[in-house]
Amino acid sequence: MIVMLHPSVRKPLMSLATTISILAAPVASAQDQTNARHVGAAAIDSGEQHFIIESELAISTMTLGLTADPTGDVDRDFVALMMAHHQGGIDMARAELKYGHNEELRRLAQSIIAEREQEMSAMRSVVGEAPPSKTSDMTVSESEGRR
Repeated sequence: MIVMLHPSVRKPLMSLATTISILAAPVASAQDQTNARHVGAAAIDSGEQHFIIESELAISTMTLGLTADPTGDVDRDFVALMMAHHQGGIDMARAELKYGHNEELRRLAQSIIAEREQEMSAMRSVVGEAPPSKTSDMTVSESEGRR
């Protein structure tokens, strides 16, 4: 469920959430190092920890984007929420491309990126928003490279 909070509540809540996540990071990191998320040392060597970090960052960034202030325009609010949601999926798919090994999942991740970017472009166009700058709109092959 997506909750739209009043700015006077949202800003202190976001500040509190940020502070808690910053303070909790060393504890979580120590726990992960202790039990390695119940996976063997080989997973750590294979980029599992980097994948987890990037995925959790994508989810956190997406969650913050879902707390956008309502504009009074349902269509713009829908687009703003979907942009955050789709960008989270794109970021997680990019993490799969960087660290994943299964070719079928890598192809699926590439497809997710392409489809979500097309959908985001269409939504921006409908509400009259400009496309992102070229530097932030790199293709996965340009930004991630192929292993």
